[in-house]
Amino acid sequence: MNAKKILEKIARSSERRTDVPTPPPVELVAFIVRWARTLRNWKVSTLADFACVSISTVERVERGEKVGEEALDRIALALGYDKGAFYAPRIPLGPEQVAGETLDTLANLEEVSVAPMKTHRAVREAINCQAFLVHRPDVPDAYDQDIANLVEWLDFASFSLAGEFHLDGEELPGRRKLYNDILTSVAEMERRGLTVLVGVMHAPQPNLPDWKVAILSITPKLTDPGAIKRDCVFVDRRSVVLSDMSFGDISSIIRSS
Repeated sequence: MNAKKILEKIARSSERRTDVPTPPPVELVAFIVRWARTLRNWKVSTLADFACVSISTVERVERGEKVGEEALDRIALALGYDKGAFYAPRIPLGPEQVAGETLDTLANLEEVSVAPMKTHRAVREAINCQAFLVHRPDVPDAYDQDIANLVEWLDFASFSLAGEFHLDGEELPGRRKLYNDILTSVAEMERRGLTVLVGVMHAPQPNLPDWKVAILSITPKLTDPGAIKRDCVFVDRRSVVLSDMSFGDISSIIRSS
């Protein structure tokens, strides 16, 4: 079943009763699995490996065919969902509620371009921002200090280099060394199994029209091997409202794409 037919069946499923607990339609499960896999830049074989199921099982799920609950649980867990997410009965949301919740979420998302943090330019753009927002889904606590150190490096660079000027187009030696130290820190995080992406989000605040936030997306290579190819993330604008932000804190409200 192709994507168009799956979406057509999902649309027809809105005619079902919304007052009786029912399992999610297989077409909806197919769409979610395919969508979640695509967001991660995973091949079908990659999801099959992480879920410990066969490639044909993933293909059957994505075609909207029925498979066993154990296989569905394995796929759900590999994609970050709970057991039972793809088959447990629940009260379906009505079309109006679905539309309202979807609109509330999508209306506040902004696409931010990101790239691997591997160049002086990437560091320079980050430290020229007024705040940092870190997204670290599924990153184990063992990396807390590494991430905190990176944010401290960026924070230190932002303050210590404020007001410096370029001389004949050349950067001051101290600036280059600081950039290299930051990139060395990033390289060590990558050596230990993380992918570090960075981007800049323009987030004007009252009386601060030029306010910018550096978005740091940090993910484990083991569970998100496609992150290195990611070129954007979606950030909830409500997460960068100045009155609500805690600079340097770890945040989990960025949605990757």
